[in-house]
Amino acid sequence: MENLTLEQLLKLAQQSQDPSISIYLPTHRAGPDTQQDPIRFKNLVREAERQLQERGMGARDAADFLHAAQKLLEDSSYWRHQYDGLAVFLAADDFHAFRLPFGVEEMLTVASSYYVKPILPLFTNNGHYYILAISQNDVRLFEGTRHSIGQIDLPEDTPQSLDEALQYDDPEKQLQFHTGTPQGGGRDAMFHGHGAGEDDQKVRLERYFNLVDNGLRELLQAQQAPLVLAGVDYLLPIYRKVSEYAKIMPDGIEGSAERMRADELQERAWPIVEPYFRRETEEVIAQYRQLAGTGKVSSQIEDVVAAAHFGRVDKLILAADTPVWGVFDRESGKVLHRQEGRSDEDDLALTDFAATQTLQNGGTVYALSQKEMPADSPVIAVLRY
Repeated sequence: MENLTLEQLLKLAQQSQDPSISIYLPTHRAGPDTQQDPIRFKNLVREAERQLQERGMGARDAADFLHAAQKLLEDSSYWRHQYDGLAVFLAADDFHAFRLPFGVEEMLTVASSYYVKPILPLFTNNGHYYILAISQNDVRLFEGTRHSIGQIDLPEDTPQSLDEALQYDDPEKQLQFHTGTPQGGGRDAMFHGHGAGEDDQKVRLERYFNLVDNGLRELLQAQQAPLVLAGVDYLLPIYRKVSEYAKIMPDGIEGSAERMRADELQERAWPIVEPYFRRETEEVIAQYRQLAGTGKVSSQIEDVVAAAHFGRVDKLILAADTPVWGVFDRESGKVLHRQEGRSDEDDLALTDFAATQTLQNGGTVYALSQKEMPADSPVIAVLRY
């Protein structure tokens, strides 16, 4: 299974092969509906095959083109372990399947580039966050949005307990370690030391958390999303001290992290991150209004797309529910055609393109609904120059 990162999103957005197939499917984690997920995916693959043939591809070539999707369909174990949504991208010699921690609308596009707008919420600054649930016995990382949460596979070099992290310590210096498990639930490990007692315990925790932070660095290094810590109260400040991740929230979820279900973590994390998201979005909207008429902002999609392409967009707000399709000439930097609905001549989701170009050039993207936008436009931008 692939974890969807910002780097991968940008690679997907830059891919320009014709045809490029994008499939989105709401999926189910458990229950009888899980049996319907591969059936609905199969129907979308059949529809993709039909559209490929309509575009002039022969029946055998179309079947060969979709071989990777067909192979995924036949993997029964894959379909038994889904999140809330699935995104599949397929072109010649290119195939990616991502489980998503939030639901998506069922959708198929066959175009000359991938359609990435439905996964942009993972990388916008007003709804995407992480939760690190950590104890001396367990480490879990979650990716959350306003209405959903999904657990992320940890990198292989991330220790999943204090005992695992420090298993190669010098035995002469190692504290005796055991886990107490009272009836009715687990608890954090307890220590019986020879020497400095609490100081030794704190040093060991710092080393453990430093190894965890190092393990997560590759996964989080390109992220700007806030991170909420969950764990017993005395552990959280120790992790904040050793971590190099810049966006750890000052407030955390206190309690035994091992006992917390994913939905409980999501429910308790949102009140922590929501004021942060709201404040940032309000500040960007206020900045846009303050700079109106100065030439340092724009709400014209042709100008915003071109500015994003040339690295001039510092902050972009887009209406996530209003895609705009069209043709963009990368050499001239001009939008040649645009419209809200997609037609055969449209080769690019212009709003996608503006967002991914902004992210690629170090800018920030915020996603709102059209009714929340501060202007009657699907995109507005605060420009660097």
